[in-house]
Amino acid sequence: MRIFKTYFETHSLSLLICGLTCVFISILFLSYNKERNSVFFLILSSIFFFSFAATLDPFLNLWDERFHALVAKNFMNHPFIPTLYDNPVVLMDYDRWDRYHIWFHKQPLFLWQIALSYKLFGVSVTSLRIPNIIMGVFLTYITYRSGKLLISFRVGILAGILLCTSNYLLELVSGFHGLDHNDFSFLFYVSLSIWAYLEYTNSKKRKWIFLIGFFSGLAILCKWLVGLLVYFGWGVTKFKTEKLNLMKYSDLILSLIVTILVASPWQIYEFIAFPVEAFKEYAFYAEHFKKALEGHSGAWYYHFELIHEIYSILGAIILIPALITLHSKLKQPNQYWFIISNILIVYIFFSLAQTKMPSFTVVVFMLLILGIASFYISLFDHVLKKVKTIKIFSFIVFTSIVVILNLNIEMIQENHTTWKKKYPDRDMLVHNMNVFKGLNLPENTAIFNVKGRHYIECMFYTDLPSYNFIPTKIQYNDLKEKKFKIAIFNGQKLDLPDYLAKDKDVILLNDEILGYE
Repeated sequence: MRIFKTYFETHSLSLLICGLTCVFISILFLSYNKERNSVFFLILSSIFFFSFAATLDPFLNLWDERFHALVAKNFMNHPFIPTLYDNPVVLMDYDRWDRYHIWFHKQPLFLWQIALSYKLFGVSVTSLRIPNIIMGVFLTYITYRSGKLLISFRVGILAGILLCTSNYLLELVSGFHGLDHNDFSFLFYVSLSIWAYLEYTNSKKRKWIFLIGFFSGLAILCKWLVGLLVYFGWGVTKFKTEKLNLMKYSDLILSLIVTILVASPWQIYEFIAFPVEAFKEYAFYAEHFKKALEGHSGAWYYHFELIHEIYSILGAIILIPALITLHSKLKQPNQYWFIISNILIVYIFFSLAQTKMPSFTVVVFMLLILGIASFYISLFDHVLKKVKTIKIFSFIVFTSIVVILNLNIEMIQENHTTWKKKYPDRDMLVHNMNVFKGLNLPENTAIFNVKGRHYIECMFYTDLPSYNFIPTKIQYNDLKEKKFKIAIFNGQKLDLPDYLAKDKDVILLNDEILGYE
């Protein structure tokens, strides 16, 4: 407890302790097969864990979180016009994704969610992450429900426990990992479509056909065509049982039509309203497969090397035997083809793609964690089936250890506290945030000489157009004509050109922005 008290903020420590307490109670009830009680404390623990993650950092994280935060903030004023530079007042080429005016670099759904959170709770770093908390809690529940439909409630609950205590997912929620809220939203909606599919195959109720399509469409509106994943596994399973009898595919086709109706209006709107920007961005999407963009390269086995990081070392060790033995545990053996084909296509596709990012394969997290949970449960049922007391005690102890390893609290402290100074950018980001928040500039001001890409945070905190260069004379004259004031960071220490040095209206800021990105 000394480490917690020393390095975590009080509110973070309180949420973590509450989460650990609730998850331990859930494990206790699970060991006695008390389903309802165990699920209740599982959901409660997920609220605490995801809230813990969302409140770890009081600033916008590098890399992507700051971009997502700013575009979502601009969405509040015009929800159908995504902008990065909301007021591109300076004459320059807004020709890269990190300095666009119209920003189609990501699909809009997760940004709309953040904008809605801003509207409800005010614009802040915490409200930026509230949608992740909500999605995380629902994701925990549907993981439990999916495990129950596929195998047993015990597998479902344990899988939910492993999910809400996953260090990797918690870091996505916190904004620490690249693509952060985008990848977490994508995982959520793809998992919803998979859950709806499992509900449909279990009950055959027609409403689930529409929900599969609806959730898949929402997944596309988070991160493009991998949102169709549910149809690949569904199609493979159909082919194994029905061959090519198209009459048997009517439910899949109907669901796919719903997906198209949900996802296509935004794509059509993009090309009608902003054809130049849309064509450019869709070409950029396609290049991800052919080129290693922006240095995000790696060997074909890149994503396999990350399995231990995403699923913990213990999860990585048992993953292959877990998937091999999963077939014998399923209530409906045909679902094995659905699970395995979806996992394989994701890893094959992203292994072949030249652009490599750590979270690309996290979209199948729920399926893999269900396999891991099934292996744990079957292991205990097989090895300790004769001695009930020892079995219960061993299950509680072992599962508690797995949870602690899964959380990796030491790594969270290294990334989100001053302990060990492993993440030196933390001090830089706190400094910059305080500087930006402390500015009191007129509304008609353009800010210059913001180091690296920190002009993004500057615009988020100040609502003023911000740039990482000194304005040219042409830009200066244009701003003067537009009645804009000019503020320059570290201006008193710079050798400014005459047109700036002699202008008494230019605001020379004493503060220096730290960092390189």
